Amino acid sequence: MDNIEPIYKELAAKITKEKNKTLPKVLKKAVNLDQAEILNALPDTIEGVANKLSLDEETVRREMQILFEKGVAMRGRKRWNLVNHIILVKDLMASAGAKHIDDELLEMLHTMSLEGTVDLEKRVKNGEKVPPVVEVMRVWPKWRTVKDIPGLLPIEDVREILKQPPIVVHNCPCRMVYKDRPCKDDVPVNVCIAVGPNGKAFLDRGAGKEITYDEAIAFLDDLDEFPVVHTTGNSDVMSTILCSCCSDCCGLFVRAASTKPVLGKVPYAKSRFVVVDNPEECTDCGLCLDNRCPVNAISMKEIPGLDGERSYTNVEECIGCGLCVLSCPTDARTMKLVRPPEHIPSPASVFDRSDKD
Repeated sequence: MDNIEPIYKELAAKITKEKNKTLPKVLKKAVNLDQAEILNALPDTIEGVANKLSLDEETVRREMQILFEKGVAMRGRKRWNLVNHIILVKDLMASAGAKHIDDELLEMLHTMSLEGTVDLEKRVKNGEKVPPVVEVMRVWPKWRTVKDIPGLLPIEDVREILKQPPIVVHNCPCRMVYKDRPCKDDVPVNVCIAVGPNGKAFLDRGAGKEITYDEAIAFLDDLDEFPVVHTTGNSDVMSTILCSCCSDCCGLFVRAASTKPVLGKVPYAKSRFVVVDNPEECTDCGLCLDNRCPVNAISMKEIPGLDGERSYTNVEECIGCGLCVLSCPTDARTMKLVRPPEHIPSPASVFDRSDKD
């Protein structure tokens, strides 16, 4: 694997401008030279690729389907495209059907995804120019904690997001590549949801399982027993991806652990909500402290006029996920809308498929 043919380096450069030593190795592991030539001819139609490479269209169509299943080619409305972001390489390849992945590839994808944060502090001190930290994802609150709050937008209400069939549950790519994740014995792997065009793409790739709307709501309710934060593409369009992240293994939070202390930024946006403490109702049971806050925004402190300590939330650190609200048995924690609709940006995130091409 040390001798990488130029075409794999060329493909890697098309996918990202970031310097990533592992990406060409991933591509070599995933596709043979003939398939690499097809990828290098993109973007184009089946007919266009066939003409460029002097191949028959049926051969190109067959190989393109394989590359689509593997997660290195993306199907647009008019033509096929090379996957266009290094994070998508990890997400699509790691969530592919079992026949297209193995432990070696998953380990390489894990190394690739973390490469940009290795020795980050040292690199910054040495004057290296590092890529900016972009809020590519956004926290969306547990739906039962905000369902009755006026001002909740359809794009942050999972009950509306799920009205885009097909609804498909699939393996979490972060958990797939992180085999020794701390939560591996406690949180299942198949916790991510794709809907609409993304859901269809997963089915067409032979990855994931289609479920009904009611099954999806029940599925999310069942996930509430785990300390997972829901995230989605950070854009003002109706999202087609719904992730369930653990702070110990999700790429967003793992990367944030490196970028926040060095660069002061994290690769995700908070939701538009924060937690409001109701100390009079708090019984000091500690459930909200029991692995329920992914950013350690909760502590216990003495409140004037009340005996003993009460649960306290640092609203500056709170990301508005709602995990602690669900765990409170006395309703001592509620959610409050504090950010305007403009908090959710435009244009669409790279993770929200447009299928324009």
